[in-house]
Amino acid sequence: MESRINKITQALSPADIDLVFAIRTEVFVVEQKCLPKEEFDELDAVAIHYLYWVDGQPVATGRYRKKEKGIKIERIATLAPYRGKGYASEIVRFLIQEAQMAYPEVNYFYLHAQQTVMPLYASLGFEPYGKTFIEADIVHQAMSLTL
Repeated sequence: MESRINKITQALSPADIDLVFAIRTEVFVVEQKCLPKEEFDELDAVAIHYLYWVDGQPVATGRYRKKEKGIKIERIATLAPYRGKGYASEIVRFLIQEAQMAYPEVNYFYLHAQQTVMPLYASLGFEPYGKTFIEADIVHQAMSLTL
């Protein structure tokens, strides 16, 4: 098997999607106590998913979807032992880059940030808009970035 040291790959195979779901289950369902029915949705079938690999291990994931108003970045998750190393920032930058290549006409990106990780997204240029809201029993803030 090919070594995937410190790289991001699109999750295309059923096995890769299982890895995406395993990371999201650990982070959102186990750690944050989100209900599986809230975490896993019909949008998983239409979103573009990615895995962040470190030393051959999948450690982070994220997805994006093209919507009418722009590209929505979602489900950014990093396994606990790998947090604080910049992987989430790297995967968000990568998602933006990939989306720009796929949809060069789109320059608007947005997401629903958990309030506790707003500084991460702000460091990437995202700005808050609107009021905070509750999603899966967690306070969130809508944030956007126009390139």
